[in-house]
Amino acid sequence: LSDAHQCMKLSELSWGMCLSNFPAICKTEDFLQLPKDMVVQLLSHEELETEDERLVYEAALNWINYDLEKRHCYLPELLRTVRLALLPAIFLMENVSTEELINDQAKSKELVDEAIRCKLKILQNDGVVNSPCARPRKTSHALFLLGGQTFMCDKLYLVDQKAKE
Repeated sequence: LSDAHQCMKLSELSWGMCLSNFPAICKTEDFLQLPKDMVVQLLSHEELETEDERLVYEAALNWINYDLEKRHCYLPELLRTVRLALLPAIFLMENVSTEELINDQAKSKELVDEAIRCKLKILQNDGVVNSPCARPRKTSHALFLLGGQTFMCDKLYLVDQKAKE
């Protein structure tokens, strides 16, 4: 809607809402019907807010499986949007590396193998890992500071990194 009316402010606000509400949005029918380019843009975004990269992986697979016949060819591109090396090691080994869709495509299998190598380097504390599959996302956190000179709390501070306040 915002694109159709060339309303940039609305577009920016709606995109921000998608990024900050990803855990709810990725479970909707609307998400599954998004075009590939928009899904790639969303899942690869640095500011995608998710506590767990498993959610991003599952969203990518759910989107592919929604129309498997037409979308299976996009699997490597979508896997590149997932920070695979940030997945828990057990999940990476027991779920991702054994996923039939992934093992059926050489490019997808290579991405998972690279993520496993990166994960091993991370777990063994074996140098710096510069791979995109291991780069953490920028998340939003706030810090509340309570304090006062008396028993009654007379000051409250909120430090929000995103708002820079």
